[in-house]
Order: sequence, then structure tokens, then C-alpha cells
Amino acid sequence: METIITMDRLGRLVIPGHIRKALQVSSPAAFKAEVMGNKVELTVITPESGRVVKKRRGLLVISTGGKEFNAAEAVSAVREERSSDFERR
Repeated sequence: METIITMDRLGRLVIPGHIRKALQVSSPAAFKAEVMGNKVELTVITPESGRVVKKRRGLLVISTGGKEFNAAEAVSAVREERSSDFERR
């Protein structure tokens, strides 16, 4: 399936409905983006049970469904992953 998607002046892309339907994606959804040469590959991330990303008062909030969530540990894990990705390049 191939289609042309344009980016607006704020850098946003809209994934067309027929592609979202083919991927069985509903909003909100999360994607992993990887740059490969002059291409960007988006991979749908299956949410962990109970965790939902929502927008509240202009901020993205992770709802854990009452489960304990340590934001500092999550940020550290993401930073470490990015650091190891950077070192591989």
C-alpha cells in the first residue's frame, strides 16, 4: 500500500484512514520511528496492559490504571536506550 503524506508547517503528519484501518490502529496510538537513510519507518507499539497515553491540559500523560509507575526510572531507561543507539552509529 503506497500513498503520499504531506507534512504541515508544524511538522505533523496525518496517517490516512485506510492505512490506520489496515494496521488496525485506533487513536491514541504510539509508534516507534526509525530513520533509515532517507526513509522513516513507523512501527506500531502495542501498549502494555493498562497503560494509555492521553493528552491533558496540553501535556501527554501516561495512565497506568492505578499501577505504580516511576517516571524517573522510565526517563532513565529511555535515555540509556538512546545513548546505546547513539554509540552504535
